[in-house]
Amino acid sequence: MEWIITEKNQLASQDVDRQGIKMLIGNGYFGYRGTLEEFTRKEKTASIVAGLYDQVGDQWREPVNFPNGGFVQVFVDGEALHALHSRVREHEQSVDMFRAVHLRRTVFETAKGNLITISARRFASLARLHLLCEEFTVTANVPCEAEIITGIDGDVWDINGPHLTQLQVDHEEGILTVSALTHESARPLAVAECVVPHSADTLLREEILPQAATGSIYRRLRVTLSPQGFTFYKYAALHSDQGSPEPLADSQQTCREAMRVGFPALLQEHEALWQKRWQTCDIQIEGDATAQEALRFSMYQLLAIVPAHTEAASIPARGISGQMYKGAIFWDTEIFMLPFFTHAFPEMARNLLLYRYHTLEGARRKASELGYRGAFYAWESQDSGDDACTYFNVTDVFTNRPMRTYFRDKQVHISADIPYAFWQYYTATGDESIWRDGGAEVVFECARFFLSYVYYNPDKRRYEILDVTGPDEYHERVHNNAFTNRLIAHTFDIC
Repeated sequence: MEWIITEKNQLASQDVDRQGIKMLIGNGYFGYRGTLEEFTRKEKTASIVAGLYDQVGDQWREPVNFPNGGFVQVFVDGEALHALHSRVREHEQSVDMFRAVHLRRTVFETAKGNLITISARRFASLARLHLLCEEFTVTANVPCEAEIITGIDGDVWDINGPHLTQLQVDHEEGILTVSALTHESARPLAVAECVVPHSADTLLREEILPQAATGSIYRRLRVTLSPQGFTFYKYAALHSDQGSPEPLADSQQTCREAMRVGFPALLQEHEALWQKRWQTCDIQIEGDATAQEALRFSMYQLLAIVPAHTEAASIPARGISGQMYKGAIFWDTEIFMLPFFTHAFPEMARNLLLYRYHTLEGARRKASELGYRGAFYAWESQDSGDDACTYFNVTDVFTNRPMRTYFRDKQVHISADIPYAFWQYYTATGDESIWRDGGAEVVFECARFFLSYVYYNPDKRRYEILDVTGPDEYHERVHNNAFTNRLIAHTFDIC
């Protein structure tokens, strides 16, 4: 089972938090946390679209969590079946890394002693980047009637929100929609959802349940359950003004197209693209199944979160699994993640590098604000390249007062890490166009920054780099950090 990561009967709160990241599915455009279908904001469900950020007041700026189009809640005899609150006989949750499909199977025992099994699989389509696809099946050991509430949950989890305003719910021709604007810049976004029963024979009735107060809209399905089961297919489309001139209309059209194509064909085209990726990068380890699984898991996570479709986004520290670390891009991307893409998927590596070109103006602003020339890149970078890192972002555990930290202004090695990454990509690929398309300007501006930052020591007749924080963040404000000095010298060499 080296391709499948599985957890059985692990339903404590800490398990749910871990699974949210560990069982993530994504296609680079959006990531969907590895939560169960009946979960809500309490369990930190999240649909995060790469590169879309928002700030509320003076709180931290962070990614926008879209309304949850994957919500499903099953009721039997009026009892809500919930993995954390109901009696669970068996539970298994998995992610198939080869196919990038999330799977769950849960056996509930109701108050009347009936056994109800919920099985589901879902994927973030790699062929249709805005589309979340789900197959949901409910079976009962004895015939009974059930109620299924499914739709779009607009009451989303935020760390520093709420980020959505003017939420509007609607439905048209069987497609439910929630549209909204972001708080900071009034950027439009929309989620559309539709459901297709596998067989209409067991569907007794359907009604729409708008809940404007929470920006949610659901459908209630009354169904007959049996050992043969009731199955439906569910499609959710996520669109924003990033590439969608009309997010609402585009999300509806995405759902219509999904219904036309159908779940089996959608899964087939999705799996084919993932298979092609694995044919390019898979590494086989003989004699150590644990190492094999760990290596594939690492590559799966990278492939699920890389925004291969755009140069305007990069890979945040926590991927696109939520709002942790403000969804910011750190030096980790260039130093630790980029080598994998450079050697296996150079076109993806090129996109990640050119993100730094598109955020160059933010780096120039930062350098200027601190009295330097050139480009001082953000320690925590988002869509504009301006630094999301604050000067007081740690709380003293004894006094409960904010403490001054030096991540933002003293970790100057970030502006050497980026030229290093450009050079590593160039030497591995021979792609000279990377310099013409922005790389040369990035390196030149970083070199200008260091030229204005260095100090000439006349006694020692050498240039020195003083008052910096190197990669070891526990030793702040040191002189001539070896890593920093070496990479700055390398920056000058490249320039």
